[in-house]
Amino acid sequence: MSSPEQPSWIHPLLRLHHRYVEKRVSAAEAAAKELGVDLKGEAIRQALAYDRRQFASMALRMTALVSVLALALVAATHGACTPGGTLEPTPDTDCSLSKYPWWVPLLAMNIFMLALLGLLWFADAIRGQTTARCSRPLHPLLALLTCSAATSRPEVTYTQAIKLSQKVSRLRLPLRVLARTAAEDFGKRRALRTELVRHLGRVDSAFIEAANQLAGDREASAQRIGELAAHASNNIACGRFTAVLPPEVLAEDPPLEPDQLDGRRLGTSCLWAAIIVACTFTVLSPLGVPAELLVPVALIAFLVVVYALLAFRYGLSEATRLTRSIGGFFSAGPPL
Repeated sequence: MSSPEQPSWIHPLLRLHHRYVEKRVSAAEAAAKELGVDLKGEAIRQALAYDRRQFASMALRMTALVSVLALALVAATHGACTPGGTLEPTPDTDCSLSKYPWWVPLLAMNIFMLALLGLLWFADAIRGQTTARCSRPLHPLLALLTCSAATSRPEVTYTQAIKLSQKVSRLRLPLRVLARTAAEDFGKRRALRTELVRHLGRVDSAFIEAANQLAGDREASAQRIGELAAHASNNIACGRFTAVLPPEVLAEDPPLEPDQLDGRRLGTSCLWAAIIVACTFTVLSPLGVPAELLVPVALIAFLVVVYALLAFRYGLSEATRLTRSIGGFFSAGPPL
């Protein structure tokens, strides 16, 4: 990874990337100074450094995928254009592709793919996106900080506040992508992904809550959004993805009602049970088992699988109580 402070002037992509990053960070530093908040500019520059390894990784994956598709196409064409095949040579059938060696379409498709990937990488370098995946949310956060400083000035009109509110709304997608990419980079652990999604969802709620005050007190709300953007930028630049904002500025998650919690547990188990039973009996149906036998057995199997899934996750007593709710749903009385 190359440092943005000393761009190699013989590397045009690094120059383009560095120019964009420096422009955005400098504007954000000026905005942070105007708002009176702390912004770690050097840490953000390091986090947004040009990363050429991303291109090598993408090129390797795309080359492998295109190679498999090209070889499958060549094999299918050769097999179809042989006597007795689907495209048996006739005056009206074009089997010219099968006359070329296998490496010709493979090389042509890979060259086209790499050229297209190079153009996309060039476009990303112009927009400063040729960086580590977890650092990419810094760009909308820096833009949000700059817009907050402009909105907090007394002489601006309410249209600037509208622009700031729209930028806050567009922050949700980068935060969701950050939750996914950080969980993948740190080992694809389910617990970590759940924690990241929950925390970054609360971060987004904090920004939305501050943006909702723009219509009532534009200057104070813009100041608040700028402080949140600076805190989030500093923490993401330092790699604190599960502490993007401090706990004191995050709203607590509203607790679920007992019936909502039961509904989620029962609905999830019923969905998985329906998928398991449907797949199993789809495999069994070609064996000649009559439908008169499959349908009642499938209903019984559905209830058994639901109970087994609930018992595995929540225990036998909870599984018994929740499965009784299924019977109560079909009865005249209320669920137990």
